[in-house]
Amino acid sequence: MAKEKTEVKSTYNVPNLERGLQIIELLALHTKGLTLTEIIQMLSISKSSAFRITSTLIFKNYLQKNETTKKITLSRKMLTLGISSMNEQSIVELSIDVMRALRDELKESVMLGVILGSKGTILEQVSSSYPVKLFVEPGTQFSLHSSVGGKSILANLPKSESDAILKNANFVKFTDNTITSKKEFKEQLLEIKKEGYAIDNGEDIQGIHCVGAPIFNEYGYPVAALWITAPHGRLPHNDFHKKGKVIAKYALQISTKLGYIIR
Repeated sequence: MAKEKTEVKSTYNVPNLERGLQIIELLALHTKGLTLTEIIQMLSISKSSAFRITSTLIFKNYLQKNETTKKITLSRKMLTLGISSMNEQSIVELSIDVMRALRDELKESVMLGVILGSKGTILEQVSSSYPVKLFVEPGTQFSLHSSVGGKSILANLPKSESDAILKNANFVKFTDNTITSKKEFKEQLLEIKKEGYAIDNGEDIQGIHCVGAPIFNEYGYPVAALWITAPHGRLPHNDFHKKGKVIAKYALQISTKLGYIIR
């Protein structure tokens, strides 16, 4: 039986396709990008193969190359494919009306994000009604340990999955409030799951507060997060709980659209 499996692999395996997928998977883990030389060294493939494959993927817009740094990264096209595979209908399409309603109630910028690899990614935003607001381009990545998007999803993942993500996590200190202890972070995740919402107490950007909640699919799996972001003066600590419950209510509306049923 083992021999039969080997024959099937050798007959139908496509080496360059396999190498292309290895390059994509490698770049998903190195979100700041890698040079062609680094890709060759890390995957132990020939220079000619690596050049042809990356050139093709860049031409088809699956990868992009910074001509100044020579770093190659995944493109927005890859993000779009990842989003569309999450559900038959785009999660953005299902969320946008709810996001606007949340913005209308709380007046603050509303964000929708997911975890892709070891980072979070902004899928969509609805801008605040206030003149002073934080604007973030869709496709912008964020660190999981310092963001409500990352916390909301991590807190509700199966323990084995969250542990695997956190095993190699780099707890970079962005502000004085950033949690840099893995033990402390895991304790906070337990509290987030209990309360149903997460907070960013100026942990990613000094003076910017965020409150968010998870979005679940029909299987009860956390596929995304919904949150508001505002200057600390408009979103003080004593508003966290009240606003957190409001955001969790709107996140549940999106979850329900995805087929989630409270059990």
